[in-house]
Amino acid sequence: MQTRTRHQDGRVELRGGKLQKWYGHFYEYVIDAAGKETRHHRGVYLGDKSKLKKFQAQNKLRDVIASAAKHQPIPNQLTLDWYTHERFLPMREPQWAPSTRETNLYNIESHILPALGKSALSDLDKFACQVFLNDVAKRGFSFTVVDHCRTMLKAILEEAVDAELIGKNPARKLVNPETREAEKHVLPKLHAHMLLDSLPFHDRLMAMIAAFCAMRPGEIFGLRWSSWRMDHFQIEGTAWRGTLRPGKAKTRGSKAPVTIPDVLLPMLKMWRDQHAAAPAEALIFPSEKGTPMRPENWLRRRVKPKAKAAGITMPVNFQVLRRTFATNAQGMGNPKDVQAHLRHSDIGTTLGIYTQAIPESVRKLVNDVTNDVMTSKPVTQRIQ
Repeated sequence: MQTRTRHQDGRVELRGGKLQKWYGHFYEYVIDAAGKETRHHRGVYLGDKSKLKKFQAQNKLRDVIASAAKHQPIPNQLTLDWYTHERFLPMREPQWAPSTRETNLYNIESHILPALGKSALSDLDKFACQVFLNDVAKRGFSFTVVDHCRTMLKAILEEAVDAELIGKNPARKLVNPETREAEKHVLPKLHAHMLLDSLPFHDRLMAMIAAFCAMRPGEIFGLRWSSWRMDHFQIEGTAWRGTLRPGKAKTRGSKAPVTIPDVLLPMLKMWRDQHAAAPAEALIFPSEKGTPMRPENWLRRRVKPKAKAAGITMPVNFQVLRRTFATNAQGMGNPKDVQAHLRHSDIGTTLGIYTQAIPESVRKLVNDVTNDVMTSKPVTQRIQ
């Protein structure tokens, strides 16, 4: 069994009433033959306050720590890979939502650890971290991937600082390098109309909810009949990878009411009449097994073939439909209304804090965008 101290200054505190004394605190780390490490707190009396000033007590504690280190064998330094898997992930992973967990683990396992995992924590510096980030961008990854890598690396090393394994965080001031510009597709109104018109009733209803209610896929496939409150949806939960997650939403603001355009109300009523026996807690759009549909499967099997047949070469997915709504909404309502309908957390300090959304203006906005798309005339013959 081996013990070691790490770079640390420890801390001092005063104890006692009339006769106060300085006590110091630091940690020793014990690593057994199997490589398992445990941390042990050490306390030491440094002297009376009447005889030592605080800085003198701090200096004395540093001498104690240094003396302890000289008499202890130092094993191989801990690597970023070891710390990430043995300390960081067990502590932080349970706090992540499923989608966040998938993204974070991908960036850690596919980018951060292959490049830096074998490095000792104490050997990592700002130069190595910045070069790693530059290399991710150089390999053609988007700003989102690069920024996620920066954020995760900074978080891992910040925890190592808190554990007193390193003195400071070398990733604290990393700068995102230039990255390729991500394409942000928007469906032209005529293409959107053609696509929606070509879908059978069930799929058209779902696609119109995505396009005009501007809902995220997890929200749509997590809708239950109890979520439909006549003129709006109330987010009661979301779906992820075919599993319903009651009460869960992307953000607190995501649980705001979602306005349903008037043209969709008779369609929803017709769909409800077809499922009159379904209880309130049943999903509005279940799979054949009664579980939430997987968005990628629905797009691949039901929507993209229709888009291809219509000659639409632009990618069609939920993000594109959501972005298309926001683009078409320009000039039809104030930015705060658009923010309210998309349920974004912020649109800037002024709009986000001082401007209040007006429910009636949100409804007008949603109806105007929907009617503008659905009354546009295709230049080609309608697809049957």
